Parts: sequence; C-alpha cells; structure tokens
Amino acid sequence: MHKTLFLMIFLSSICSAKTLNIPGSPNGNTLPFVLAKEIVKRSDIYDSVGYPYGDAGEISFAKTVADLNDGVLDLFWTATSADREQQQSAVYFPLYRGTLGMRLGIVEQEKSETFKQVTSFAQMRQYIPCQGKLWADTAILEANGIKVAKSLGYGNIFAMLEADRCDYFPRGIFEPWSEVKREAKYNLTVDSYVMLRYKMPFFFFVKKDNQSLAKHLNDILYQMFEDGSYQKMFLNDPDVKNALELGKLEKRTIFDLENPYLTDKVNAIPQKIWFDPLAGQ
Repeated sequence: MHKTLFLMIFLSSICSAKTLNIPGSPNGNTLPFVLAKEIVKRSDIYDSVGYPYGDAGEISFAKTVADLNDGVLDLFWTATSADREQQQSAVYFPLYRGTLGMRLGIVEQEKSETFKQVTSFAQMRQYIPCQGKLWADTAILEANGIKVAKSLGYGNIFAMLEADRCDYFPRGIFEPWSEVKREAKYNLTVDSYVMLRYKMPFFFFVKKDNQSLAKHLNDILYQMFEDGSYQKMFLNDPDVKNALELGKLEKRTIFDLENPYLTDKVNAIPQKIWFDPLAGQ
C-alpha cells in the first residue's frame, strides 16, 4: 500500500514538472541564459530549461516570435517598444538594468578630445550624431532636439563619420570597442568624456495571454534583486564587466535624455532597478 502511494506521488511529481523553453542553444552564456537557469532553480512550476532550437545557430526574430505565439517557446528577450508590449506580455524588469540605453560615441581618432570641454547639453546638441534612419534611437535623439545624420545601412555609418558628415556615432556600452577594432580601416576611437543616457529596457516577453507566467517570472526576478543575487549576476556578466571596465562610466559627463515612447508600465519600474554608473550599483 505504501509502495503504491509513493509511486503515485512520484509519478504525479514527474507529470507536473515543466520545462521552460527558451531560444538559443544550451551553450548560451549571456545574462538572459544565466537568469533563465536561476529562475528555474527558484521556480515551483519549472524544473528544467529546454532549448527547442538545439544547436541550430541563429534563428530569425520573426520565427522566434511565431514560435512563442505557437507555444514552442515560453519566452524570448529583446528591447521593448510600445508595439512589442501590445503583441506580447512583457516582464517589467530591465534585464540589463537600463545599460542598453547608455550610449558612448565613436569618433575619429584625430577628434578624440572633441567632448573634453563639453559640460552642458546645449553644448552637446551642437554636435551631430550618425544613426540608422529607422532605428528607435534616432527618434529618441530627435525628440530631445538633437539633429541626426541618418543612413539606411549600418555599415555606411563608419564611412559617414570619417567623411565628417557627422561628429560621433553613439553606441550601446557593449558595442563600440569591438566595432572600432573591426572597422580599423576608418581610424576611429571611442570618446572618453561623455555618455548619453535614456531608458531603453530589455525585457523577457511571454505569449500575450500567458499572464500567469509573466507574473511568475516577475516575482522571481524581483526576489533575486531584493536578496542581491541579481546584482551579482549582472556585474559578473562578461559583457557587463568588459563594458564597465573599458567605459569608465563613473568619470564621464552624463546627459539624460527623455524617451517619450515608453509605456506607463515601463515608467513605473522602481528607480533602484536601473543601474547607476556613478554609484557602481
């Protein structure tokens, strides 16, 4: 009798265990992958992370969205927008703590001191950035009164910079050093003095009608933040560590820009969640 009851409980636990299916491969080691594994450890619903794409390599974003809607995936992650939040349910915790909205300028090496004496936004607005014509960043910059030189192609922007069609190319703090190295033929460098900052959060998204999963993920992420484990994972992420070491953000003049395209739910995220480079936390 006892053996039968034990077997029934065991089989019930197996049947109730669920796999959290995410995009990417089992070898993924960026922050969203690390967080997904930690979420499963803390979850009373999921007991493993699944990778439906296996080692298939890069999957198009359109397929990722379709697979989320079809139930192949339980979540994906991307920068937010009002449209995205209409189409899927966002988990309103900025995975990179807002660092994707921190922008450092790529400039010509011979103009590396351009921003050394810039101390006011009025001065900063005299300089023209290059951006992709259809990028969300472009609309944000223009909404703040910054004149932008636009290109339809990302690859063209480095040539535009060298040709003095713009003064700088603002990039997310994870991006500029590798780009300067890759585009060495243009004789560029990363500005050391200024940072533009605006809110551009990067969220987990789940299927539109899966509010219970969105709440479950949200609860665990905020629990991790409150016990300090999230901050440790964030600061130990290789991309974050490299960007903070090279960027020396705490020594820069920071200009905060408004992002008028954020939803009310994004604006309601507690201020303590956003990374403060001046405090290093």
